[in-house]
Amino acid sequence: MGKVVLFDHVEVHVDDIPGYCEFLVKIFQGGRHHVISDSGTAMFVSVDGYAIEIKQRKGDGAPQASGFCNPCLRTEGAKALIEDDLGCEITQTVENDDGHIYFFVDHEGVTWHIKDYLLLDSQVNW
Repeated sequence: MGKVVLFDHVEVHVDDIPGYCEFLVKIFQGGRHHVISDSGTAMFVSVDGYAIEIKQRKGDGAPQASGFCNPCLRTEGAKALIEDDLGCEITQTVENDDGHIYFFVDHEGVTWHIKDYLLLDSQVNW
């Protein structure tokens, strides 16, 4: 266990790469992206350094049919971000000791949830 393993990026497979890059800029309220291959694959990097590789979807399966799914973010004013800024509908609201958690599906069919608080809660801060 002497080696350090660092997180690099996650992938998302979508139909509209440029559109999804712009969606990520909106949801992360900033960031940058550029095409990294001849196939049109792009890399998005959020203002806090989180990297997402955006690739062309190759099949008709739902986004959650493979790999990582259900990205989770934290921010204050999550409800307004989802409904007003992103134009998405909240599909479920869950409450825990620290506040509300809102679930929604984006235009590519990816289910997200956003915690409506900045606190690192007991789920990740133990």
